[in-house]
Amino acid sequence: MNISQAIMYLYPTANPLHDFIVQDNGPEPVLRPGAEAKGRVRYEIKPPEIIEQSVEGIHYRYGIDYNLLTEGEDYDLVERGPYIAVWKLDAPQPTEAELQAAWEAYQEAEANKPPVLTEMEQLQHENLLLKAQNNALTERADFIEDIIAEMASQVYS
Repeated sequence: MNISQAIMYLYPTANPLHDFIVQDNGPEPVLRPGAEAKGRVRYEIKPPEIIEQSVEGIHYRYGIDYNLLTEGEDYDLVERGPYIAVWKLDAPQPTEAELQAAWEAYQEAEANKPPVLTEMEQLQHENLLLKAQNNALTERADFIEDIIAEMASQVYS
């Protein structure tokens, strides 16, 4: 399912560059139980101008260093798939079921659209149409000419 197309089908006036963001992060690591302590690393957060010396009151952040862990033993890579990362529309964010229904409706609408002709095919189609119109006008002119000739023969006889 293309979530962006489904949202645009539900909300045609939405601006996909401003109103919502659909994101796919690819495979993401998910820790197994007990592996957090193995790969836990303490990072010191310092202001950019004070890098050399330690300052009292500096905050720390703990993170996971996946280089210290083994894939398959300590963590697994899981594919989350595309999801709505940002939603700025006034309307409520659609559920997965609503998005799926909108996607199916969008596909059906696209399947029922007439095929888009290339420029050459459009020119050929217009050429055929103009030829048919020209033939119809020629036949009509011939018919009018025959009627005028018949009326003239009736008048002059």
